[in-house]
Amino acid sequence: MVELDLNKENEEDFSDPPDFVDNVTDEDLVPDVLYKRPTIEEFEDNCVFIAGIPIVGADRIARLQNVLRKVLEKLEPGVKLYIPPSPEGGSLGVLLTEWPDARSAAFAVKSLEGYAFDKNHTFTARFFSDMKKLEEPAEDWQTPQKNEYTDVGDLWWWLQNERCRDQFAISHDKLGVPTVGVFTNMKGNDPELAGDPEKAERANWTETVFTWSPHGSYLSTIHKRGIILWGGKDYARAHRFAHDNVQYIDFSPCETFLITYAAPEETNSWGAYEKDSLRVWDVRTGELKKAYSTFELTGRTQLPTWPFFKWSCDEKYFACLKAPEKDKLERERKIDGISIFESETFDLVDKRAVAVENIKQFEWSPTAPILAYYSECTDAVPAEFGLLQVPSMQRLRSARVHNVADAQMFWQKSGKRLAFYTMRYKKKEFRETGEIKYVGGCQYHVDIFEIDKKDVSLMNLPLSEPFIHFDWDPEGDKFCVLVGNNAKATPQVYKIEANSHAPKLVSKLDAGVHFNEVQFAPKGGWLAVLAKVSSGGNVYFIDTSLAEAKRTNVIEHPLFNKGYWDPTGRYFATCSTIGGRSGADLGYRIFTFQGRELCRKNLDRLAQFKWRPRPPVKLSEQKQREIKKNLKKTAAKFIKQDDDEKCRASQEVVEKRRKIMAAFDIIRNRNREVLAETREQRIALRRGVDTEAALDEDEFVDEEITIALSTSKTPAPLSEEDERD
Repeated sequence: MVELDLNKENEEDFSDPPDFVDNVTDEDLVPDVLYKRPTIEEFEDNCVFIAGIPIVGADRIARLQNVLRKVLEKLEPGVKLYIPPSPEGGSLGVLLTEWPDARSAAFAVKSLEGYAFDKNHTFTARFFSDMKKLEEPAEDWQTPQKNEYTDVGDLWWWLQNERCRDQFAISHDKLGVPTVGVFTNMKGNDPELAGDPEKAERANWTETVFTWSPHGSYLSTIHKRGIILWGGKDYARAHRFAHDNVQYIDFSPCETFLITYAAPEETNSWGAYEKDSLRVWDVRTGELKKAYSTFELTGRTQLPTWPFFKWSCDEKYFACLKAPEKDKLERERKIDGISIFESETFDLVDKRAVAVENIKQFEWSPTAPILAYYSECTDAVPAEFGLLQVPSMQRLRSARVHNVADAQMFWQKSGKRLAFYTMRYKKKEFRETGEIKYVGGCQYHVDIFEIDKKDVSLMNLPLSEPFIHFDWDPEGDKFCVLVGNNAKATPQVYKIEANSHAPKLVSKLDAGVHFNEVQFAPKGGWLAVLAKVSSGGNVYFIDTSLAEAKRTNVIEHPLFNKGYWDPTGRYFATCSTIGGRSGADLGYRIFTFQGRELCRKNLDRLAQFKWRPRPPVKLSEQKQREIKKNLKKTAAKFIKQDDDEKCRASQEVVEKRRKIMAAFDIIRNRNREVLAETREQRIALRRGVDTEAALDEDEFVDEEITIALSTSKTPAPLSEEDERD
């Protein structure tokens, strides 16, 4: 007891002095705690605003209230309602209701929206929180004036090229100035600027990066004050979207919407966050359709990934991962849902997110409103892969797998199949550093969902080596899996046969070093296997249209870090850009689909290389069959054009040489005349010696000189005396 008292005496006293005034408020000390204190707004989700009820006088209010109560109590007996009175004591045509919880209120909004009360009155139901978001117009608000239409010309002019040439854009430094240029790919010749040189190539055209729209109609550039879209043959300014300090842009698949993002400005208040850092624009009109708060969507002040919104193929829906919630101990839980919005109203489908526990990623089908998702596994719950039909939210098929350490998904461009790669472990241990160690090795699998089959069939492909990369033939029934490691990577081509329970291995190609990616051509058939950011920089070109895949060529581009097929699949470009491996020669090279090099350009500080996309082909099947039937005739026509162009190029070279030779002859003849006129003066200066006179051959003396071409030492024959000695 004495020891305890002595310890207390020795303790340091942290008490404030009597005259101390505490000027630190709770808002400055614990803003994160005060921000989460209960507010009246938390109960607003239980209140529903209903418009469209009959307007009656004061004498009929009680009867109207009884009728409305009977209608609402069919949904929830505990509902409370209030009819705001008019100055005369009648109704105003609106009704305020309070429901026991948010779930019943959401059900009421869904049920009462569009409800026909009688033949003259239809309800409109909204959450009270949504009604509060309506803002009063500013005092200086004026009716927007019509903007003059800017005609930039034909947005698809470049598709009318007689030789069907593709275009690409590059960003690099030219004479020390950042420059963006649009070029036409000329087979067998250097690329040419696509249009007027002063308009197709401009200095400081963008302040950061450029982007093509999905159909190639616009070239978008980023500036401090917003985004500009350029189009037409002269690359005129088509639209401007004001968004200060914008950082990222993205388009919807059909170019209807443009999404921009600018990082929110820093604020001193914990709860004060931006309201419109993420904006959705109408590309055709330039109208701001919707603005979102990054904090409300993600629970963070910064976006976790870009593009943030993922769009369905028909642009009717776009989605993002739901913001993570926190438990009672303020620990952040894993994301447990997907927020799917309708592009017509920009509201959540069914007014709520789709619940998917521990969801990690999701992707839309390229051809249908089907959403594929992957949920991480926990110690108690396996990982789940599934297909979700939108907007019915019906799960078409799902599969669960235990002990999944890593997973990726790959949609086929045709939307017929979906592949999931999984790395499965036997046991895992946690090290002191927090890293995870997998004990007992890992297994690698590829699971394939066949969407076009009844009940969505599922097949499994176990891999004998570690997985590296995967890609589908866009329209066919083949795919390529790259397996192995940096020292030895092997591309394997598989085929899915009808009525088969597993893919069939068609070809196992030669292994290479540092291969890390496979890319099928956009139209299928040809495959490129890339060794990006490697000293060798090899690329395999493989023909998979044969019964057995065949490698046609191997090219080298040391230290290249990007590779792209052109939209038609005729050409392949390798690029070494800023941000790649140090020591690389920046520039690009263009090859045919068979691997023959056509062009090589070294550029200072090459930052971007992007092929100009093409819009989807909207031809009937009959027209496509007709084109394929006449393909040989068309090919012969193109071959003749190529030959004529080569001849034309040769003739141009010959003609250029003739002009140069003619100009040289003129200069030479002029100098010969001057030389002849000054000949006597030169002889006089040389004291009568004519050094330019022709030589007399009779004065020459012939002299022969023998030169030994080779020598060797041989012993001389001995005489008889020498032999006796």
